[in-house]
Amino acid sequence: MKFHPSLISAGSTAIAIASIVFGGCSHEKSALDAHFPDKFEGKTVEMISFRDSTILQSAVIKDGKALFDNSELTESDPMLVELTVDGRVTAFAIIEPGTASLSDSLHVATGTPLNDRFASLMQQLDSVEALDNMLAYVNFADKVYSENRDNAIGDYFGLEVIKFAEPSRVDSLLKTAPDRISKMKKAERFIRFAELRKQTAPGNRYTDFTASSSNGKPLALRSLVKPGKYTIVDFWASWCPWCIKELPELKAIASDFKDKGVNIVGVAVRDKKEDTAAAVAKHSIPWDVMYEAQRIPYDIYGFTGIPHLMLIGPDGLIIARGESASQTRERLRQLLGE
Repeated sequence: MKFHPSLISAGSTAIAIASIVFGGCSHEKSALDAHFPDKFEGKTVEMISFRDSTILQSAVIKDGKALFDNSELTESDPMLVELTVDGRVTAFAIIEPGTASLSDSLHVATGTPLNDRFASLMQQLDSVEALDNMLAYVNFADKVYSENRDNAIGDYFGLEVIKFAEPSRVDSLLKTAPDRISKMKKAERFIRFAELRKQTAPGNRYTDFTASSSNGKPLALRSLVKPGKYTIVDFWASWCPWCIKELPELKAIASDFKDKGVNIVGVAVRDKKEDTAAAVAKHSIPWDVMYEAQRIPYDIYGFTGIPHLMLIGPDGLIIARGESASQTRERLRQLLGE
């Protein structure tokens, strides 16, 4: 399960960040010299503030380079920025005094104190993410946020908590968070999603919605959730590698529990019908699939990443959400007394 899809490799990107003027505390100048692979030649790269999504500077990549002069960036505190090409984030850096660089393998700047710490923490986050355990991911992000709530690192990890944590934890964070986090432009949507997660948390009845069948006719979720059976709803997309990675385990669950009242329903989100159909055929998905749900489930259930599994009980109440396929298997074993 991929929890922070905004980290996208920029190939052989290398960035050198010189020192910066910090509101009278220092008179050092700053420059950012970004290097890109050939595929980015002629494209525009933008430096964007992580906190408010403001475009700080832009430059055209020429001869594999884009040079930024950061002398006019005079914030009193170090600032987390993103570099984007074609609207996609390719790298992160914290602008602070000193010289930093960006390595291909990390996609995060190193060479200055906060950048070095951020890069190390992001490596650890990747390791936790590989465990495919949402709770472990949130707990790690929460711990790092608590330790860095007053610096630019806290901006990133605080947003991760808001994205994925239980609504009660999000509420708790927002009560004590600095304004730069609680009022962050990026956070607005995810705070709303946390409220949606609260409304559709385990113990609540699942919320119905309509998408389409493979032949284009309207298809409601309620027609696929079988009364008296356990139903696993798999929100997925053909372009999501982590969704495809979970298919073998879901197939194994379908096979192992087929005579024990367990049903699986696929819901394709943010996906073209033809791409969903091709993936269903390629991977021989045996269960019913709802096509072209697009963002409707996001706006009902408040999840922020896929795959997202939801287990519905025989009575129509939600039993669990956000667990991996293997965690869902173990939960079913316990429910069925195996």
